Amino acid sequence: MPFEIDFHDNDAMIWSRPLTLLVSAAGAVLIGVAFVTPWTEWLVILGVVALFVAISGYIGSTLETKFGQVPLAQPSGVRSHAGPRRRSMRRSSGVPYVAVALGVLLVAASDGFPLVAAIGLALVLAGLIVGPAAGFVVTPEFLHIDTAFRRISVPRHLIGKFEHSDLEVRLRLENRDFVDIRVDSPIMEYSSRGYWMNARCRVRTTARLVRMLDAVPAVPGPQQVVTHRRRPLMIAVIVVAAAAIVVLAAYGVATTPWEE
Repeated sequence: MPFEIDFHDNDAMIWSRPLTLLVSAAGAVLIGVAFVTPWTEWLVILGVVALFVAISGYIGSTLETKFGQVPLAQPSGVRSHAGPRRRSMRRSSGVPYVAVALGVLLVAASDGFPLVAAIGLALVLAGLIVGPAAGFVVTPEFLHIDTAFRRISVPRHLIGKFEHSDLEVRLRLENRDFVDIRVDSPIMEYSSRGYWMNARCRVRTTARLVRMLDAVPAVPGPQQVVTHRRRPLMIAVIVVAAAAIVVLAAYGVATTPWEE
């Protein structure tokens, strides 16, 4: 066997260079074969998926090895009396943006195949939801953690220290409670361990959060964490998904031969 299958500490598979080359080559072959067979649509999809999994897996394994043991930044604890009233940032993971790029490529290459175009649009929508639509906001009263469909508001005076916690950053609170922060893909908040690796994202996101917390002066706030649903975003996603289903259904009806 030219390579061995091994796993990271979080049970995610290590994508070695031989394994990555093997799966990438298989994906490229599928895409090439698609141009000379009647199963073009499905072979292109399988080939693109294989390339995406192999390349993203190799990048993730490399970064996990480099950043997995790096300690997280911590708030200074120094109370500032002057500074901005608000700071915000988006998720720092590149995975959602890679998904958007792949979705755009699939739509561009769909060439009249509605299923390929629909999958491409789904990737674009998912990437936007878990990327630019989610992030963090620091105000004098709160650290707001915006996930795909929720906003978790943590009072500033309760913020303790940041810790590594599998695929998340665990924020220990001064009242002995904690909040787990998904730093890369908030729509996967309840996924199992080993879904992917994000050590670099945890380190960099925490460092940026600490800089924002140190820059914005804190004031006394509520005594507990508050969670709200992001209803406008939820409604927008439902509307877009419903519209896509209607378009696909209409195309299916229009292209189905009917017997007289």
